[in-house]
Amino acid sequence: MNEQLQSKLVEILSGIQSATKAAGDFALSQLPEIAQSYVMFGRVRTVAISAALLLFGAALLGLARWAYAHPWNTSNYDFEKSQKRSESNYLVMVFAGIPGSIFVMLSVLTFDLLVWFAPKVWLLKELASLVK
Repeated sequence: MNEQLQSKLVEILSGIQSATKAAGDFALSQLPEIAQSYVMFGRVRTVAISAALLLFGAALLGLARWAYAHPWNTSNYDFEKSQKRSESNYLVMVFAGIPGSIFVMLSVLTFDLLVWFAPKVWLLKELASLVK
């Protein structure tokens, strides 16, 4: 009985070993295609993130520009005819212009040029960050 269990165990372990070897060979044969797909994913990701940040920043800067071009005055008192802008008008310009500028700068800074000009180096850097 013990010999049969040992022979079955050896058979199972050899089957696992051959399946592992076959899976490793399959992974090695598919490695170039996987690397190419991951580089394409990196390119699409960097373009999508930069475009989203750029669009959001442009929308905020457009809002600030609109607030500058269309002044409003919410005060009930009109002491001077030259006073056209109210505090809320300035707040819209400031709180839309500063984050808009920051988002535009972030869109430029997050664009990863390494994935476009040195994809092998970028791939090694990404693999190192995944292993870490």
